[in-house]
Amino acid sequence: MNMKIIAGTVVAGMVLATGAVGAVAAQTATSPTALSEAQAIEIALKEVPGTVQETEFEREDGKEIFEIEIVTADGVEMEVEIDAASGTVLEIEQDDDHDDDDDYKKGDNKRAG
Repeated sequence: MNMKIIAGTVVAGMVLATGAVGAVAAQTATSPTALSEAQAIEIALKEVPGTVQETEFEREDGKEIFEIEIVTADGVEMEVEIDAASGTVLEIEQDDDHDDDDDYKKGDNKRAG
């Protein structure tokens, strides 16, 4: 009779272990990024102080990125793009839907155009 209990316990343990491994694999598969939205916002606000208006997560040029829209104290709308895997700031631009001439890359002292 002990053999049946032991065998049942072993089978139950294997099922639980397999389920736990599957749960971890599913969690990893659904975790799109190493960076959380809150971390991306923190990074963006260090670059452009202000009030966050909108946060988007998307794939651009094969990279997963966060786009954080911030309104500065002057009322200027800015957009900060952050690499979701590394936390690197990819681009900071003035958010102007009508004019792309205000774009500039982080580190540039001049505007594109």
